[in-house]
Amino acid sequence: MPKDYTLNSTKAYHVDKLNTLGWELTVCNALHPEGTPLRKIITRDDSFGHLLYDYLGRYMPMEKITRVIEVGGGYGYLMKDFIDRNRVIRPVMLDISPFLLRKQKETLREHNVYYVGEDFLETDPLFLTGFELAVLNENLGDFPVLINLNEDLFRFSSGIADPILRSALHFFEKYGLKRPEGVFNLNIGALLVLEKLCTAGIPYIYVGEHSCEAAVPEALRPFIRIESTGNPERIALKGHDEYTIKFSYLENIARSFNYRTIRGPFADFISFDLTDELRYMLLDQDSASDETEMVCQFIDDLFRYEYMIVIRDTGRSD
Repeated sequence: MPKDYTLNSTKAYHVDKLNTLGWELTVCNALHPEGTPLRKIITRDDSFGHLLYDYLGRYMPMEKITRVIEVGGGYGYLMKDFIDRNRVIRPVMLDISPFLLRKQKETLREHNVYYVGEDFLETDPLFLTGFELAVLNENLGDFPVLINLNEDLFRFSSGIADPILRSALHFFEKYGLKRPEGVFNLNIGALLVLEKLCTAGIPYIYVGEHSCEAAVPEALRPFIRIESTGNPERIALKGHDEYTIKFSYLENIARSFNYRTIRGPFADFISFDLTDELRYMLLDQDSASDETEMVCQFIDDLFRYEYMIVIRDTGRSD
């Protein structure tokens, strides 16, 4: 039978303990202040939400979309930028954290927004009917992860009574996920989230998060060093652990529901010029100032984070 595993959950932390995102600097939050040095190094001096909205417009009719749900909206900066671009958006902000919902209400107080405080995994599927776009930015790693699963899971599948392990097997068997060898971690929560969104038939879905399959273009490898294992890895944060995401599994699920996918690093929509000054910063990080360290971490994150755009193929039948 499969060896012992653990279930990593951040639910208790987000419901009862979270009171700031100040120490967890997301890419979205990092670009929020207009005077941040980070905006000086990107090709277009703008906020994360504006840059993302304009990029999504290449693949979906953003100007016609009105019903949007954002799950885990942080401080509300991304949605504020979306509304700035499209005043007809009537968003729903769904979040498990009472603290973050209060922050979102402050940020979006001048706009017509509906707020829901609950765990998305417990959301009634019927509630999702009619949304045109779902957004989950930099939060998939917060959803439950199965830690230290063993390949025995597949050998003894017929004798497994544990409902959590049966759920894990469901994804491998139904969606043809490539079976890992040895000990591995599984983003069970992220898989459940995407399955739920696709089952609801939402035409457009955007997700972005740290990836365990991140890669750097050949020309940038001397300056940006990322080693990806392909296995979701622990990110130790204040009061909780998150895990990187295996995006190839999410692609399998989306395609099974007749969705097509566009996937890549955040650098696709947050571009930068590799100037001599930036080269020097990236190569000489050991003696870096606080500002240089921040810049180097930001550039690194542009490739550690992946996005996936999921678009329903209306030309095919289910």
